[in-house]
Amino acid sequence: MLKCTRMCTLSFLPTADGFRLAMNRDEKRTRIRALPPERFTIGPRHVLYPREPGGGTWLAVNDAGLCLALINWHRIKREPRGTSESRGLVIPQLISASNSDEIKRGFRDLPRQRLRPFRLIAIDRQLQRLVEWRWDLRQLVARRHAWKAKHWFSSGYDEVTAEKIRSKVCHLWSLGRPAQLRKLHATHLPERGPFSICMHRPDAVTVSYSEVVVTGKRVIFRYLPGTPCRRVGPGVWTRRSASLRRN
Repeated sequence: MLKCTRMCTLSFLPTADGFRLAMNRDEKRTRIRALPPERFTIGPRHVLYPREPGGGTWLAVNDAGLCLALINWHRIKREPRGTSESRGLVIPQLISASNSDEIKRGFRDLPRQRLRPFRLIAIDRQLQRLVEWRWDLRQLVARRHAWKAKHWFSSGYDEVTAEKIRSKVCHLWSLGRPAQLRKLHATHLPERGPFSICMHRPDAVTVSYSEVVVTGKRVIFRYLPGTPCRRVGPGVWTRRSASLRRN
């Protein structure tokens, strides 16, 4: 499987009847472009997600209103013994769950000892539950977060510094309207470079922006390939969107 080396910024915003999730995916400029979101059936659930040509993904949502996002945990320097597996397989194996209570059982079937450190964020609209699963090659720990706006950051360049700088930008940013979420993920504050949320480096860049909207009736996945800082028309979102009816 293709080795997963992604970095990202992930933002969660609760709404009156569900939530919005936004995610910047940062990769090397030489990486093969991912495929836009499609509809799949996994077990009893209909699912939406973009994917690597090899099949893995970093973000998915199903018709129960459960969303899973995976980010690398670069500050943990441990490596699996022997051959490692792509972390991109984690979400496809867990996204058939109906709620966050079923995620723990799904972890039993994953080859965890062959997976590099990661954080899996589970957003459960049904139970209004926000759970972060952390795997460090020694133990799998679940952390519950309050159902309120929150951000996560990952960087293979310098994760500690990226987290500090991006957290300050997010803290000062108003997320009162959904449109502000897109603007946040397109910003270059405090300056364009390796630590801006829309990331730019000579060897790597933000390669896509994803937006998940879950309401009481529908699930929508919007996907924009390329850097979110560039200007695009409304038609771009229409051509790269997929939706499901909530069950």
